[in-house]
Amino acid sequence: MTGFLAELGRRLADRWFTLLVLPGLAYLLVAAAALRLGQSDWHDWRDLWNGFTALTEGTSAADRDALAARTALLILAAVPASAALGALAQSLAAPVERLLTGDWPWKALATRRTTRRAEAWHTANEAYEHDEDPAHAARRNALSLIPPQHPTWLGDRLHTPTVRLSQEYGIDLAVIWPRLWLLLPTPTRDTLTAARSRLDTAFTLGGWALLYAVLAVGWWPSVLIAAAMAMVSHRRASLAAEAYAELVESAVDLHLDRLLTRLAEPRPSPQQGRALTERLRRGS
Repeated sequence: MTGFLAELGRRLADRWFTLLVLPGLAYLLVAAAALRLGQSDWHDWRDLWNGFTALTEGTSAADRDALAARTALLILAAVPASAALGALAQSLAAPVERLLTGDWPWKALATRRTTRRAEAWHTANEAYEHDEDPAHAARRNALSLIPPQHPTWLGDRLHTPTVRLSQEYGIDLAVIWPRLWLLLPTPTRDTLTAARSRLDTAFTLGGWALLYAVLAVGWWPSVLIAAAMAMVSHRRASLAAEAYAELVESAVDLHLDRLLTRLAEPRPSPQQGRALTERLRRGS
C-alpha cells in the first residue's frame, strides 16, 4: 500500500507540474518580455537579451552569492505563481467551452447562426435525398450529423449522442447516463474519462489563449501567440469532441442492455424497502 501511495503521489506531482507549472512558467517568461519591451520597442530583442544577461552577470564572490539568492527567490516566487496561473487557465476552460459549443449569452446572434446552419443542412440533405450523391451527404455531415440545434459544429457534435440515442432507444441520455456509468466495465470508463480529459485540456488551452491576449495591452505580439493557441484549442477540441461523442454513443449501444436487465420489472416495492431499512437499522 505504501508503494502504491508513493507512486500515486509521484504521478499526481508530475501531472501538477506538467499541466500547471510548466505552462505558467512559459507565460511568466512572455509576460516578463512584454514588461521589458513594451509596445514601442516590441522587436528590440537585443534589449531583452541584455536584460537577461544582467540578471546572470557577476564575477566576485559577493556577486555570485547575490545571484544565487536572486535565483532562489525567483524560483520560490515563480513556482506558486505559475501554478496559480495554471489554475486560472483551467477556470477559464468553462467559458471557453460555452463559447465553442455555442452556449452564448447573445441569444439573437446564436439564433441567427443556428438558423443559417440549419438551412444549409436541410439544403444539403434534400439534395442528397434527391440524387443520393455522396458529395451532398459529406457536405451535410460536415455541417452536423443531426439537424443543427446549436450555432457551432462542436455544440451539435456533443449533442448528437443525445438525439441519436433518443431516436434509437427512446431514452433520455442525461437521465440514464449516471446509472449506466456505474455498470460500465473499468476499461470502458477509463477510456471515456481519458477522452473527456483530452476535451477539457483543449478547452484549457483556450483559457491560456485568453490570458495571452491580455498581455497584448502591453506587448502586441502576444496576440499572435493567443491566436495560434486559440486555433490549436479549437482543432483539438473538435477532434476530442468527435472521439468522446462516439465513445458515449458506443458505450450506450453496447451496455444499455445491462442497465435494462438490472432495472427490469418487477421493482422492489416501497413496503419491501421499508422492511429492509428497518432490518438494517436493527442490525439484524
